Amino acid sequence: MSSYIHNELLLFFQSVFMGAMLLFCYSFFTALRRVLPHHPTAVIAEDLLYWISAGIWVFVRIYTTNQGILRSFLFLGLLLGAVLCNELFRPLFVRICAGILAIPVVIAKKIINRLLFCVKRCKILMSNLAKKRKKRQNKKKSRLKRGRKFGKIRKKGQEKENRV
Repeated sequence: MSSYIHNELLLFFQSVFMGAMLLFCYSFFTALRRVLPHHPTAVIAEDLLYWISAGIWVFVRIYTTNQGILRSFLFLGLLLGAVLCNELFRPLFVRICAGILAIPVVIAKKIINRLLFCVKRCKILMSNLAKKRKKRQNKKKSRLKRGRKFGKIRKKGQEKENRV
């Protein structure tokens, strides 16, 4: 085989590898979304930035490796690499990445819960103290009301006696 054919074959395998790498990068974002759910607008923004950067990267790679000549076998290689990677490795890759990315999230959640325990406990204690204080104030008010009520009843009784 001539060196020209070897070069073209090497370019084809490089494009297959590029397609696989692009899919692995997108799978990483998928795993990240499993661990940390995003708002739909954030997902759209991430996808847009990813595909713009992927397009620029593919263009630069084609321009530097093939002097900017677009050949159909390069796009076929990209597609073949993505399809092979999707069928063979992607489910396992996503599960492994999600598991690895979940470890720091779980640790951070535990640390935050430990730190917030004191705050939550303090809030509970403060609400219990406020409830007790409110009960005491209500008891004092009810005692005062009873005393005033009885005083008013006595006055009315005395007024009736004075009429007769």
